[in-house]
Amino acid sequence: MRPRTTGPRALAALALLPAGLLAVGCGIQSTDVIAVGGPASASAVPPDADANGTVLYFAGPDGLMPVLRPARSGPQLPLLFAGPTKAEAAAGIRTELPPGRGASKLSLAQGMITVALDQDVAGLTPLAQQQIACTVAQSVAPGGDLKVTITGTDDHSSLSPLACPV
Repeated sequence: MRPRTTGPRALAALALLPAGLLAVGCGIQSTDVIAVGGPASASAVPPDADANGTVLYFAGPDGLMPVLRPARSGPQLPLLFAGPTKAEAAAGIRTELPPGRGASKLSLAQGMITVALDQDVAGLTPLAQQQIACTVAQSVAPGGDLKVTITGTDDHSSLSPLACPV
């Protein structure tokens, strides 16, 4: 009698055996989701930011982003419309606001801030509108719940009241 040799099919089957056993699983069973509370939250602007400088809102890699400029160096809107500094731009901070002079008039009445710009506002992107709304709301009432209306010179157009999402 002749000894039996293993053929190529048998060798292939033996080679695939460990992979097949791994595919079956290692005995770990699934578990249910365990609720442990709500999502974490944090304030993007420190509570004492107003005392330490000027808070401006620019466009960052993930949307609206507060930027703390050291020491009060003037009204917020002209600084906002001037855009990010070279260092801020190098860090990926940008603006969606067109170059301009900022607000020509700012008024507060019954929890509503009105910003009258000396330029057209119809073409402002939603992020540009948020930049203005958040910068103004932060300067008037940090952490408050104020609405901001933006008006411009383009045929008395007015952007509906905005709240700061940050």
